[in-house]
Amino acid sequence: MMTLNYDTKSDYTVHLPNHTKRYDIFSSGRTFVTYDQTRPLEEQLPFTAWIADLLQEAAVCEQQQREGEEQRAVASEEIKEAHQRLRKLVRIMRKTLDAAFPETPTKAKGWGFKVKQSTARIILPQTPEEHLNVADAYIVKELSRPEEERFTSPNLTDVIAVRNAVAEKVALRNAGQNQRETAIARANAIAAELYDHLQGAASFLMSFRYKNVITPELQNWGYVVVTRRSAAQNGDDKTAENGSTTNGSSEGTLDTVTNDLLTP
Repeated sequence: MMTLNYDTKSDYTVHLPNHTKRYDIFSSGRTFVTYDQTRPLEEQLPFTAWIADLLQEAAVCEQQQREGEEQRAVASEEIKEAHQRLRKLVRIMRKTLDAAFPETPTKAKGWGFKVKQSTARIILPQTPEEHLNVADAYIVKELSRPEEERFTSPNLTDVIAVRNAVAEKVALRNAGQNQRETAIARANAIAAELYDHLQGAASFLMSFRYKNVITPELQNWGYVVVTRRSAAQNGDDKTAENGSTTNGSSEGTLDTVTNDLLTP
């Protein structure tokens, strides 16, 4: 851990964005870049181009996250509808097998069903995965038999179509979820890197522009500058110039240690 202290006797202290909230970090980064790019090119900070590049990548991640979540949500709803259709077909399958093997229900195992030994009854699957497994086994079994021997209810073509629809929607849901999670992970990594740059830029400004003196001008770059509690009449920190209250944990300190970011 490395802590940098500047102007410890100042009436002001500098607060960086919450390092556990990437949207706060991105917001501070945008303010930083927007302001610094209004200054003459020769006066712009060396961090500005890096931060701008990270923000562009972060915007791509945010778009990928939204698209992944939308795909996941839509596919999840479509899975419910397709699974209801599959459940109905599986119940028809059981009725057909009950009728086909009234004396030997254990033969239904060949079509993917389980049979309860104590009652010799064909058991219906319970979970979506179990329904899909039964459909897979049923399709394989029926395709292995001569066409003239196949069951006509349910229609094998319908079973294959519904089974494929469920599998397709599950794949789309999982792909959307994976895209969302991958985008969040990358956005968190970008935010951690951006946070480090914001700390470095603050240190640069303090060292080379303001001669180690904390000033409200740092707010131009998106930093929050507040008066120390010891300097505030009411005992609370106040934002410099506008008087709105805020609380912070490090007074006059720029802490270079970052923690894992939280997923919003």
